[in-house]
Amino acid sequence: MELRHIRYFIAVADLLNFTKAAQQLHIAQPPLSRQIRQLEDELGVELFARNKRRIQLTRAGRIFLEEARKLAVQAEHAREAAQRAQQGAMKLLRIGIGAGLARAIGNVVVEHHRHSPDIDIECKDIFSSPQNEALRTGEIDVGFLRPPVDQVNLNCELLFEEQFVVIMPKSHRLAKRGFLKLADIADEPLVIFDRKRSIGLYDKVLGLYSSRGLTGPVAITHVEAHEEAGAITVASGKGLFIGAAAIVKLNRSLAGTELALAELDEPDAKIEVYIAWRKDETCPAVFAFLDSVRRVFRAAEHPHKHIA
Repeated sequence: MELRHIRYFIAVADLLNFTKAAQQLHIAQPPLSRQIRQLEDELGVELFARNKRRIQLTRAGRIFLEEARKLAVQAEHAREAAQRAQQGAMKLLRIGIGAGLARAIGNVVVEHHRHSPDIDIECKDIFSSPQNEALRTGEIDVGFLRPPVDQVNLNCELLFEEQFVVIMPKSHRLAKRGFLKLADIADEPLVIFDRKRSIGLYDKVLGLYSSRGLTGPVAITHVEAHEEAGAITVASGKGLFIGAAAIVKLNRSLAGTELALAELDEPDAKIEVYIAWRKDETCPAVFAFLDSVRRVFRAAEHPHKHIA
């Protein structure tokens, strides 16, 4: 299978028309049709259902399209990485930032610009769990994330730990309490990010219940998209939100004065924040950025530990 087969297939799948796809690809239609047939023969499946009037993706074609798009993106990242290596220097550093962590790492960007003003930094908001894949494929060069971290393919260093905090509507019976035990809220419905967004955060929160012999929240509302979704869901009375301090405080600020905040007063109610990068990384710009991170967090008296 060649990359051009992937590119040709995606074009036909997007347009569902061989003539238009051939025009877009700047090739003749007969060679394009042959290339798609060769791809189907190699895969041993039909990717398109054809008749005289139209073509459609088969079920196998739809599944293959999803994976083909990933391959195309990864190939483009690989091409860019090779070009940067050929040029001998990286001029753009792409940073993944987990939910709520922008404020915590803002000083790092300032510090790094002071030492390396010729390097542009592009920050991307990416939930912690998807950052592992983004690092592996080269979509980002460095990530600030919560567990889990893929320690087979990635190196990481512990930057700091975040205390878990609870947010609730100001009208809630516990809203005036500054500290809460888990037992205080064990019978309350819970709002939490969907597990696929932040596996470590999700498992840690629910693990607190089981470790204390509690059956868990009476109901769970999952929020899929972003911090605003959590704030709006809590403000509407759907439940309490337990999460890392940075996320919770951001949720609270997004909802204005409608939410109250309390620290979860349990010894293990906290989660780690790491910086991660690829184990096979060779770019000096990445290592220079890591040095900036260490300087900032040492200055802030945050211990860090190498766990690669």
